[in-house]
Amino acid sequence: MRKSYPKLLNVLFEEAFELNQSSLFTIKKHIQMLLKLNLVLKKVLPTKMHPWCRIANVRDNILILEVANASWMINLRYKEFILLSNFKKKILPSLLSINIRINPNLIEKK
Repeated sequence: MRKSYPKLLNVLFEEAFELNQSSLFTIKKHIQMLLKLNLVLKKVLPTKMHPWCRIANVRDNILILEVANASWMINLRYKEFILLSNFKKKILPSLLSINIRINPNLIEKK
């Protein structure tokens, strides 16, 4: 007889939190922060840039953005100060800088 059944991720996170297994809870918090950052990014950027830019990660108070190609990277460089100030005001007051990287895979998925 089967003793274990598939569980929803939310249930796993809740159980991990209750058992003080902090690694899953930390991952959940980090993912939630990245999702919020992506929402702020979408509000700040023009609509035409939405499919070609996304937040990849936040490491050591440095925001890592991915763009589809070099032309979008140049566009983001012009908006870098605006992005940095918006992210500092709304979500990450400790943010130091923004690192923009090219990820050609963003083109392939469209």
